[in-house]
Amino acid sequence: MTKAFKVLGDPISHSLSPTIHAAAYQALGLDWTYSAERVSQGSLEEVLLKTNSAGFSITMPLKYEAATLADVRDPLVSLTGVANTLIKDDNGWSAYNTDIFGITKALQEVLKSKIEVVAILGAGATAKSALVAIAKAKPNTLFDIYVRDEKRANDLIELAGELDAFTAVHSLGEFSNFQHLTINTLPLGASDQLPIQTQAGYLLNANYAGDDNSLVSSFSKDRATSGQTMLVWQALQQIRLFSGLNLDQSLPKERQVVEAMFAAL
Repeated sequence: MTKAFKVLGDPISHSLSPTIHAAAYQALGLDWTYSAERVSQGSLEEVLLKTNSAGFSITMPLKYEAATLADVRDPLVSLTGVANTLIKDDNGWSAYNTDIFGITKALQEVLKSKIEVVAILGAGATAKSALVAIAKAKPNTLFDIYVRDEKRANDLIELAGELDAFTAVHSLGEFSNFQHLTINTLPLGASDQLPIQTQAGYLLNANYAGDDNSLVSSFSKDRATSGQTMLVWQALQQIRLFSGLNLDQSLPKERQVVEAMFAAL
């Protein structure tokens, strides 16, 4: 049966989601479509009321809006207030956060190492998902939050309190090199405000829209993970949901599906 899905956000022209979803659908032998649509902040509700799509991937600046508008929220959406997936079903619109899974999978080898201090750059929706992913995988981690405006970190600090996670907030100019893992969630170009110094730790550059060359080049290549890796893994869970499966149920030929998605990048 043909189904139509979309990724919504603003800006959206840079999105790789149509490419990796198309590769997955082909590997699964599904006659589904997936396209990108520019939707500005405050316009999501109108789209949900008029759409014929069976589900959406949600990117910025709509992740908070998606969580608010949903009729049903999974536990991670309720915890973070962030949704990157909407599914239309008998209950209306159900919201999910698959970014947490994507971050965890992207860092699965890194998380086997000694990770006690983590720097999160930024305090938006992806930063919240990063905090949850690492706090659940590595309890007792100390999180250093680096932001352009320290007031913007209040929601992240509140979330850390719910997770019993230790946090400290700093300006971008205070960024150091003593952390074991850095997760960059800043918008493209914002990392230019960071003091650049040689980093011995690991990096997840969640901003895949650009290279953030100064930051990325301060890490050893074998210790830097692209946000595209996170993108593929979070998309895998979305496709499970689009297929009517639970988050922890595997797709048919799932290994081949993941390989096709990575190959499409």
